[in-house]
Amino acid sequence: MARKETSKREETANVSVQVLEELKELRQEVGLAIEAASNASYRLMDAEELCRAMQISRQTLRRYEKQLLIPERKVGNKKFYLAAEVKNCIVTALRLWKE
Repeated sequence: MARKETSKREETANVSVQVLEELKELRQEVGLAIEAASNASYRLMDAEELCRAMQISRQTLRRYEKQLLIPERKVGNKKFYLAAEVKNCIVTALRLWKE
């Protein structure tokens, strides 16, 4: 009987630790999302400006467009992006990838 109570207590303690760890991770993700939203620029940037600002190559930007479905605006043949939307897509994708 005492063994059952001890194992239940240990199990409860383990679950509590797991929940606390998950809450800590979620808190970090929310912090990143808030930081990205508050520091984000709401002006339109072309691909070259965006690549420089994010320190990524054009190939990486193309890959993000396909995989993360980054929203873009076209004026003629030229694409424009909102930095806030791009950062939000990346943060969202990272969160989904962790799950």
